[in-house]
Amino acid sequence: MLTNEFEEIINKNIDKLINKHYKTGSDEFLTELKMRIWDYVNTLNDEIDSKTLEEIINNIKNPNEFVKENYNPEYKWALNKIVSEDMCSKCGTCSIVCPNGLIDFTNKPSIHEECLRDGNGMCFEVCPRTNSAGHHISIRTKLKADYYYGESQREGQSGGVVTTFLEKLLDDGEIDGAIVVGGENWKPVSMLVQDSEGLKDTTKSKYTISSMDAMKEAGKLGLKNVAIVGLPCQIAGLRKLQYFPYIAKHGWERGKNGEPAKLPEIKYLLGLFCTGKFDYTSVTKALKENDINIKDVKKFNVGGPNLEVTTDEGIVKIKLNELTMSPGCLMCRDFDASLADISFGEKGSESKYTTAIIRSPKGEILKKYFDLKEGVKIEEITKMQDFKTKRFNKEVAKRKEEGKYNSYYYLGDYGGVGQGQNGYRFIRHKSTASGYYTPENVIKIAEITKKYGGIVKLTNRAEFELQEIKPEYVEDLLEEINNTDFVYGSEGPLVRSTLSCPGSGHCIYGLIDTTDLNEKVESFHAERPATYKFKVAISGCPNKCVRPSITDFGINGVKFPKTNDDKCNGCGRCQDVCKVEAIEVRGDTSIINRDICIGCGKCVAACPHDAKDIIFEGYSVFIGGKSGRKVVEGSQLFIETEEELLKTLDNVLKLYDKYGEKPQKERLADTMKRVGVVSFLNELNEMS
Repeated sequence: MLTNEFEEIINKNIDKLINKHYKTGSDEFLTELKMRIWDYVNTLNDEIDSKTLEEIINNIKNPNEFVKENYNPEYKWALNKIVSEDMCSKCGTCSIVCPNGLIDFTNKPSIHEECLRDGNGMCFEVCPRTNSAGHHISIRTKLKADYYYGESQREGQSGGVVTTFLEKLLDDGEIDGAIVVGGENWKPVSMLVQDSEGLKDTTKSKYTISSMDAMKEAGKLGLKNVAIVGLPCQIAGLRKLQYFPYIAKHGWERGKNGEPAKLPEIKYLLGLFCTGKFDYTSVTKALKENDINIKDVKKFNVGGPNLEVTTDEGIVKIKLNELTMSPGCLMCRDFDASLADISFGEKGSESKYTTAIIRSPKGEILKKYFDLKEGVKIEEITKMQDFKTKRFNKEVAKRKEEGKYNSYYYLGDYGGVGQGQNGYRFIRHKSTASGYYTPENVIKIAEITKKYGGIVKLTNRAEFELQEIKPEYVEDLLEEINNTDFVYGSEGPLVRSTLSCPGSGHCIYGLIDTTDLNEKVESFHAERPATYKFKVAISGCPNKCVRPSITDFGINGVKFPKTNDDKCNGCGRCQDVCKVEAIEVRGDTSIINRDICIGCGKCVAACPHDAKDIIFEGYSVFIGGKSGRKVVEGSQLFIETEEELLKTLDNVLKLYDKYGEKPQKERLADTMKRVGVVSFLNELNEMS
């Protein structure tokens, strides 16, 4: 909320500056312009002055394009349908990633020149309305939701906490720059600040009121890392940019000069609560119905259920439900920027305080600068979440009824949901320990699949995969699955479902309890992010039924024997059962060839005289194996205890995180080959 002094400065200069620069603007244009400016300055502190305001207006990009609603795609572009069918959130992420600068962002993004890829590139892949990638972003960012509230000594919106926080980050060298993108109710805007003085004295800042332009400006200036304040849709797009190689399965797109777009690293993403952005045409209509001339408007503000329009005559309240939300906002159900490192807003806190939701480990830095308190009224935030969800569901149903386009981007919020052929989706479920399913659950999942018109596949990792599911049925289907023992997931660059054979609990050859070990591996590492897919296989014995030797981390139980000469009488029973012919009877004793013996333990169980002692019992482990295009057998080592085994697995994953360089392309085997298998294993040994 602006202070009275701040409002006086703005009101004194805004009409003069608008008339100076945009004398020919239509009423619709002036409405749009004013809404952008008021929304923008509401995100700043109270030290803005007339010079700064003039700079803001001077830097507005393509002002006459603000009111261009008709979208006429001149060139082929993969995002044309997202834009023309009003799925676009107007986050602007697409406009900053093109290495050839082919994308404009005015009222909507558009491509202004022929693209050699027809727009099937990075712009399409970072768009949050093609696929939210919410599940993979959440697990990589380790998102949570811890609620606090706080205040700063600064006068400003919501207690000025966001501005003060950015100042602290800049002063401490945590970031090279701060980018403020957007305000709650109107259109995307952006500002770049390079030091804390720029926040204290905004005349030192750079302004653009055109979506993400400040990101490109930061890149041109050579800034290494930035914090960005944005709306939920903008946070969603920037998160996809942040984890782009993991989501797109390749590196950044390169331009005609052989270089990608130059952008700084995103160090902190700070989200703002948002109910949506209003369409300017409905605002101008409402003003006319209330006999308000746009030239007389001093301020727009949202207060409760009303749009408050301030003129010299006073405040006129227009019901928000009489205004039209920007169409793309109707397809959003994210109120509190759920993918941010920290989310900020007023809901849930008293006046002059800011609600802060710390979501990621990086977000914990907020506690360093503020005396945060617990006691946020979470129900107020939940109420707004429910409001947006109901509005979203209504729009989805309306689109379906009217046969309008829906990209179903939000299905990316769920693990295990993938794109199938012909517009269908598949839903993969994690396998149970050792692949055992109760008849009741098998029947239940078959019934659910039949209900939604799909087919069932049992994967080679003992996972149930439901295929040929229409996208409009996915969320309803998942809700029903939640009432079974099935858990959807195990798809993408992460630790996949642990595969194990029946083991000692069900197989006469099993040497280890594979089910128990499977459950422990899953409890520690299920869905853990990795450079590429990472598979664990557990076989109960050296028969290796689940192919552990060609798995990223393969395990099989072993039991190596030694003949007890005092008990052995040379009957030859051990020789009969040995499948690898590692035993030879000589006289009244049997000789074991250590170079051939695989440690299956069959001779131990078969000996009628208990003449086989155990010299080693534990686990054979294969590290860095893989099948597929090129089969690689893993490096073998032997581990005696379960505790050491689980620690070794954890350390292998840490080394993979450390050395993996090509997301979605470089399996562990490739990483080990590149850094040197011996060097990798030596470092692993040092971690023990």
